[in-house]
Amino acid sequence: MYLHKLGRKWDFLNALLLVGIVIFVFSKPAIKIGSDGLKSLSEFDASYSGKLNTLFANNSSVGVLALCAAEGNCTIEGNKTSLYYGHVDPGNRVNNRGWCSDQGRGGANLQNADAGCLKRTQSRISVLVHKMQAAGLNPEENVEVFLNSIDQWNQASPRVSNTFAQRYADAIKQGLKGKEAILWARVEAFRKNNGELEAGNSRVGLFSICANPSNTYYTTRLQQYPVWSERWRWNCIALDQRRRLEAIDQVLTKAADGVAPSHSINSNKSNSSKLSKYASNPLCH
Repeated sequence: MYLHKLGRKWDFLNALLLVGIVIFVFSKPAIKIGSDGLKSLSEFDASYSGKLNTLFANNSSVGVLALCAAEGNCTIEGNKTSLYYGHVDPGNRVNNRGWCSDQGRGGANLQNADAGCLKRTQSRISVLVHKMQAAGLNPEENVEVFLNSIDQWNQASPRVSNTFAQRYADAIKQGLKGKEAILWARVEAFRKNNGELEAGNSRVGLFSICANPSNTYYTTRLQQYPVWSERWRWNCIALDQRRRLEAIDQVLTKAADGVAPSHSINSNKSNSSKLSKYASNPLCH
């Protein structure tokens, strides 16, 4: 008798629970996966004014000078080095020309090389803007971070620059600031999904440069670490990445001071205008 009453009571409770669930479901708006996702993306687009495009408006723009200096193809002041006119890439033995080290895409023509550099770089701006936004960063308030991101895209595999923004956000959360946060992010961006830092091997890429006994700049600074160890890999990448970020920082510092480059990167025009003040906006670290 007791079990019979308990069963009836249990059925009654189940019925109440079912009614409650039905009322809850129909009282809540449906989850719109597709349309809400597109709306979020359009909101990101609306939050970006397009000002970063001015960094690469032409071959005299400050972003071009920053990447050219990071590549070693021009000085901080904008003077072209011998590497600009042509050099063999030490990482993959390909002939480079122009301000971005064009990997031979422009052939032997410097104008074609520079034009190709500009077009390719411009085509990547929106992608990297979205990467920064997805990491919770405002690219227009973090110009130097953005330039380091696009410099990595110019230098390395897209997988590296694709993860840089999130690595930078991680660095900030860890308490790193300024150039140290950028350096940590640039190195860690080379880390693959399996946890391994990868920047080439003994034959190609940055690791081949660090492992080459003739490259004493690297070997003397890495001699305290066992070759191919985690610390050797990290510091090999860091040596190169610090040099590049320092060049970018120096270019932006001059831009902030209103100092124009002494020579245009463009091989046919001289640059008499001052660098864009916008590109020198301070970082929000």
